[in-house]
Amino acid sequence: MFILWIKIILKNLKLEVNLITFLGFNNMFTHKRGVENVIHFQSQASPFRVNYYLNWDVQTRVYRYENLICIGIKKDVFWFVRLNVILFRLKKKNRKIFIHSHNPLMSIASIYQSNLFTVHDALYYLTSSKNHKLKNVFWFLEKILYLRCRYVHFISNYSKEMSLYNGKNKNFIIPNTSHFEKFIMSQVSFNSNVKTFSNGVIKVFTVRSIEERALINLIIEVADKLKSSEIEFLIAGKGPLLDFYREKIKERGLENIILLGYVSDNDLMIYYNCCDVVLVPAAYGEGFGLPIIEGYLFDKPVISSNVCAIPDVIITNEFLFENNIGSIISKLNFALRQKQIKYREYYNKWFSNKIVMSQMNDLYKKLF
Repeated sequence: MFILWIKIILKNLKLEVNLITFLGFNNMFTHKRGVENVIHFQSQASPFRVNYYLNWDVQTRVYRYENLICIGIKKDVFWFVRLNVILFRLKKKNRKIFIHSHNPLMSIASIYQSNLFTVHDALYYLTSSKNHKLKNVFWFLEKILYLRCRYVHFISNYSKEMSLYNGKNKNFIIPNTSHFEKFIMSQVSFNSNVKTFSNGVIKVFTVRSIEERALINLIIEVADKLKSSEIEFLIAGKGPLLDFYREKIKERGLENIILLGYVSDNDLMIYYNCCDVVLVPAAYGEGFGLPIIEGYLFDKPVISSNVCAIPDVIITNEFLFENNIGSIISKLNFALRQKQIKYREYYNKWFSNKIVMSQMNDLYKKLF
């Protein structure tokens, strides 16, 4: 029944002679953040009009997202069978399919080699940083992964250095960009009824996944230290420790720090637009640092931890802090005094949609 269903779907799709098939994680409509945004942007850099996106889903289904024909694969014990049936049918219908994967397990399980694999944070690096009990298994999986990929794309020098990849001439480094840029260019008005910051305070904004490596506990300590000052911290993001940190804030009676939880893209832009400083703490696992360039897109100073790929992305090392209360407060004061720096110009030069899309388009053409 499943194979018949897939045959019907592919028969009724108008396929290109060549196409890019992206392998990702989540449904574009239910979770378009992080990797999903990167894949969507890369699909716009594709030399082909129609591209495919294969993702895990609660059920097997087909949907359209702008220039992507998306096929959701039900994630159960048989997902790898469904994946390969779909890839086989796509291959049979087309002279050539180019697989660009962001999903390590899909690349390993696929009957076809991935033509290109994008590394955000290397498997073994992340698990060993957490001292995961199965970190040696992830070491093996990462080694197998690179054998299953012809070329590898890294989002930073750091993500390459932390990987187990040892190929010489088959890797490329192209940074991320921000999907918010199109809204800036179209002069969207950032007005909303959303609760932002209090009036008359210094506004510090953070976008992080609420987990251990994001050092939310350190921001709470800084907020506690500065509770008598006219400064307010707003943190956007969800994660496993959200309720835990909210309880800590409540126990301390802090009113100058708020964990917002999930925030929509529209509201994120409002927060970026009205803040004074963007704060990006990290302990490990920061293969790029997207909130940094998003802060620059909105012409805001950004201070961040002196770890991982962050020194490669930050405008100058003067905005880097060590992961302690005193260093963060010092850099907050420093950033607030930097009125002459043109952060938006820095973004435009290195991370703009135009620059990154051109690099990705050139890479696709080269590999085809």
